[in-house]
Amino acid sequence: MKTLRMAAIAAAFATASLTFAQADTLKAEGGSAAGLSALVPQLLSKYAAPGHEIRVNVDQTLTRAALKVATGAIDMASTPAGAFSRMRVGKGPYKDLGQEAIDASENIRALFSFLGGHIHVMTYEDSGIESWEDIKGKRVFVGPPAGSASAQTTKLIQSITGFKANEDYEAIKLAWSAASQAFEDGKFDVFMRTGTMGSAAVDQYGAAKKFRLLGIPEEVLGTDAWNDYLSTPGYAADTLPAGSYSNQVNNDEDLLATAYVMFLSVNKDMDDDVAYQLTKAMFENLDDAHAVNQGLAPLTLDNAFVSLGARLHPGAIRYYEEMGVSVPDNLRGGS
Repeated sequence: MKTLRMAAIAAAFATASLTFAQADTLKAEGGSAAGLSALVPQLLSKYAAPGHEIRVNVDQTLTRAALKVATGAIDMASTPAGAFSRMRVGKGPYKDLGQEAIDASENIRALFSFLGGHIHVMTYEDSGIESWEDIKGKRVFVGPPAGSASAQTTKLIQSITGFKANEDYEAIKLAWSAASQAFEDGKFDVFMRTGTMGSAAVDQYGAAKKFRLLGIPEEVLGTDAWNDYLSTPGYAADTLPAGSYSNQVNNDEDLLATAYVMFLSVNKDMDDDVAYQLTKAMFENLDDAHAVNQGLAPLTLDNAFVSLGARLHPGAIRYYEEMGVSVPDNLRGGS
C-alpha cells in the first residue's frame, strides 16, 4: 500500500506543471464547514478576478489536501501550519510516507497565513463533565483519523491534565461529518470541535440540550507543559468572549481556548500572475472578509506571515513588495 501511494505521488509530480498550465478553473479544498479553513478559500472564490474561477470542496482532511497541492492534484488548500512542519520532516500524519512527504513539502508555497479557528472542547450539560479532570475514563472525539487535529487535541489534553490518549481516556477518531452526528447521538462524551468564534454551526449542537465549553485553566498557564504546547508550530491560544454562544450553559464567562494557525498553500509551479492576483484579491477585500466573520479580524497585511514556515510564492512576494511589506529572508527562495 505504501509503495502504491508513493508511486501515485511520483506520477502526480510529473504532471503537476501541466495541471497549472492548462487549468481554467482552480480547485481548492478546505476543512470543516464550520471553520475558517473552509471560509477563506470560499471568500477567495468570491473575490477572485474574472478568469480565476475557484471551486472549493470543504470538509476535507487537510493533511491529505496538502499532498494534493504538492502533487498538483488541486491548486490550493487551507493547510495547518503544524501539519506542514511535520510534513517537512516526514513525521506525524506523514510518517508512513517518510522521504516522499519531505520531498512533497518542497513543492508547497504560501500566499498568506491566518488564524484557522478555535478548538471548542464541548460536552453536554447532563454529561457530568465540568472540568478537564472529569475527562478521565471518558470517550473523547479528538479529530479525523488522518488529520492534524488529533495531534493537537491529544497534546492539549496532556499539557493540561497529563492524561494520555487510550490510556487515561478513549480517543475517538472519525471524519468530521460523522463525528458531528455521533456527538448529537451521544456516542462520545467530549467533542473537540474546530470552528470559528461565535459560529452558528457550533451553537447548533446545543439546540436540543445545552453544552458546556471547557476553557484552559488559569493555573496551567506558564507551566512547562503549557509553554511546550505553545512552542509547537501552528498552535496558539485565544479568548472566546462571554456570550459567544446562546446554547452554551457557561456562557457568562470569557474562556481561553486553544487556536490553530493555517496558511493558504499553492503549488510552487502556480503561475506567478495567478498567485499575485489571488493574494491581491484577498487583501483588497479585507473589510468584507472581516464583516463576514469576526474570526478573520487578525488577518491583515501586518500579520500575513504569522507562524508561517512555508516559503512564499514569488507571485505573493511581488504583491507584498508592491504594498511595502517587508518579507523575511526565510520566506523567500526558489520558484
